Amino acid sequence: MLQRLQDIAVRTRLVERRLGAELGVNGTDLHAMEHLSTDGALTARELADRLQVSTAAGTQIVDRLERAGHASRRPHATDRRKILVTPSAASVAAATEFLRPLLDELEAAVGALGDQERGAVESFLDTVVAIYDRHTTSAPEGVT
Repeated sequence: MLQRLQDIAVRTRLVERRLGAELGVNGTDLHAMEHLSTDGALTARELADRLQVSTAAGTQIVDRLERAGHASRRPHATDRRKILVTPSAASVAAATEFLRPLLDELEAAVGALGDQERGAVESFLDTVVAIYDRHTTSAPEGVT
């Protein structure tokens, strides 16, 4: 079973690399896009914090994403001092289109499980997530 978990981790990284290549971004920029797509508009500082990089590095990431058309900067609605980074709708749609077949197949695999099987798998995966959380909550600075 541990080998299967390792297999999933390796394949997840392969999918991320393929998606990054499809979008023309490196791994760090792809993770930034994931945060923007999931969390919505963020300041460059908030994005840097989520990526565990310096504010300067966060600004460089936003600059690259903006140049590539994957994100844009806009003023904050209520705080004139802040600038928000928003994901490009076209980039979010492209990532979703790329991932849709994979997600559909995973959804079908989950749907094929009986209630008891689904409960056992969910419980196991919850445990795996909790283990990972315990080992990543104090990640060294700059590790994403």
